[in-house]
Amino acid sequence: MNIQEILLLLIINFFHLFLGYGYSSLLLPHQIKKRPLFLTAWAALWIALNTLFYYVLTGALALRILSATIIGLVLLCSAIVFNIFDKMQEKTDAAIKEALYNHQLEYYAKQYQEISRGQQEFRRMRHELKNNYILLETLARKGDLNGILHCLPQMYQTAPARLQAHTGNMVVDSVINHRISSTEDAHIQYQLNLNIPTQLDASDIRLCGLLGNALDNAVEATMHVSEEKRCISISMQIEKKNLFIEISNPYDGTILSDEKGNLLTRKANTSRHGYGLSVMKELLGNNLGNMETTWDKNTFYLRIILYSVI
Repeated sequence: MNIQEILLLLIINFFHLFLGYGYSSLLLPHQIKKRPLFLTAWAALWIALNTLFYYVLTGALALRILSATIIGLVLLCSAIVFNIFDKMQEKTDAAIKEALYNHQLEYYAKQYQEISRGQQEFRRMRHELKNNYILLETLARKGDLNGILHCLPQMYQTAPARLQAHTGNMVVDSVINHRISSTEDAHIQYQLNLNIPTQLDASDIRLCGLLGNALDNAVEATMHVSEEKRCISISMQIEKKNLFIEISNPYDGTILSDEKGNLLTRKANTSRHGYGLSVMKELLGNNLGNMETTWDKNTFYLRIILYSVI
């Protein structure tokens, strides 16, 4: 073969390799079981292209023209189909992400309303408890032991549970306390270091979505380790008017990611799960904040910064 034929062969093979990589990145990021089938088909087509190129070099004129035409059509059709799939996948991914993003915002808005009502109920119960203490003091001063014994059972019923997060910030306290109470059966311990003001110049829905998704991911990862290791650490601090959030949790050493390094969910239905971090990035868009994920062999760290919240 002369230099032109060698260059043409390299161009054909590199173009086929490029299309193969594009198809695998586009269609099979979560379809691990289908990858051997794809590789087999891709290798068979590669052999066919090189066989056709051999006929281009050695066959009769008609066979050379036919082989060259087939090579051109195969590569052209592959490129066209890849472009169509690429645009379809972009539209599908955008539609799914938008739907899930809107669903997440709606979910957290409703959840915030529910846990806000719970906080109001807690305040009401605390007010009643204060009144009960006043009543007990009055009965004690009168020496009315029977009256005290009569009131105590009612006080036990109305005594509110102790809340671990009590910063005074409605959103932060509501989301964290809700997550803690909802994971009691999982025997997860929580370490809180919350040093924030009661008022933040940040959207309640955005803050609720960030904390909710972060804690959901931490809880999911923690469930893969033994009960004695289940401990989630939550730190929130204000530095130079910015809110710094760090959530760390143990994990079993398994990290799934795609070719671009994006973390993937371990849940079976990847079309409906695994968008937590994407939603969080959307919530931090327009230069409202930033986030990063790091991990060692035992602990996973999620760090978030919200700019100019005070």
